[in-house]
Amino acid sequence: MVKRWSVTDEMLRVHLTQVFSGGACNIIDAEGKLTRNSERDRINDWLTGENITFFDPQIHPDTHGYEYDYGVHHPLEMAARQAAKVNLYEISPCTFGGITSLEIAIDHIRRREPTVIYYSDGEAHRDQFPPHRNGHPLFQPSGIHTSEIARAAHYKEFRKLGTNMRRYLIQLARELDTLTVTFGDDARKGDMIISPTRMHAVDMFTAAIKAADGERVFLNFAGDTATRDDKGIPLFMVPEKPTETQLHMLLDQYIDEGCQLRRAIADLVQIGVFLRVVYTQQSAILALDEMLKYCGIKPYQHLED
Repeated sequence: MVKRWSVTDEMLRVHLTQVFSGGACNIIDAEGKLTRNSERDRINDWLTGENITFFDPQIHPDTHGYEYDYGVHHPLEMAARQAAKVNLYEISPCTFGGITSLEIAIDHIRRREPTVIYYSDGEAHRDQFPPHRNGHPLFQPSGIHTSEIARAAHYKEFRKLGTNMRRYLIQLARELDTLTVTFGDDARKGDMIISPTRMHAVDMFTAAIKAADGERVFLNFAGDTATRDDKGIPLFMVPEKPTETQLHMLLDQYIDEGCQLRRAIADLVQIGVFLRVVYTQQSAILALDEMLKYCGIKPYQHLED
């Protein structure tokens, strides 16, 4: 298939990447199926029309002309993040955004700006404010209240994200001398406690941001060796097969954590001239246009290898 967009597609040309486009990729629909998120397509169409080369991690034959290959595209993604001059992160009301939030924190740590954080509305063919309460975007996973199959799919995602965020934070602690991790009974007064049976998404994001700003953060992963894998990485320990009551209570936690995480991103990241938080496709395009001009890559001229 022919590529639809001007995407970074090979390591030899990865240094030409101008925008790193991250965040909400595949979404769980109301029937529990994993589908390609098309909410950002209009923005990607605009970038292509402006001859901007960008990396989009949501690799699919319909848009890129090929399937995702971890061995090829993961190294490409890491290199593209380093090369890009502007970041765009989409946060969809349909996906949790746990790893995306930590990626935003890492970019904040490393001053990888300008950055545009785009809270989308969950609909590909309209451009409205996302679902919100008191001005803060909400996490509204599709089908979670109406479909048993969707609930099972979201619960599986909940369990995976809880562990993956812990794994990501351990890696971050290796990079930051302001973030110290302890385990088990080593907690002290003032430590931030991460228990194995709660997700703690906002706590982990908060720890990353505080450490980024130079504040000494002590993070304690509670629990014994049974709550860690064979490499010592702390696990998110919720039942594999919960009862109906447990499932509903745990998914309530999932929704609440997702909503609070969206609020935390806006509240804890220091918003400035080079970090924009926007809520519509049109405002995302305007912000990207400004940031690209600031970086001196518009009007665009084709670069030489």
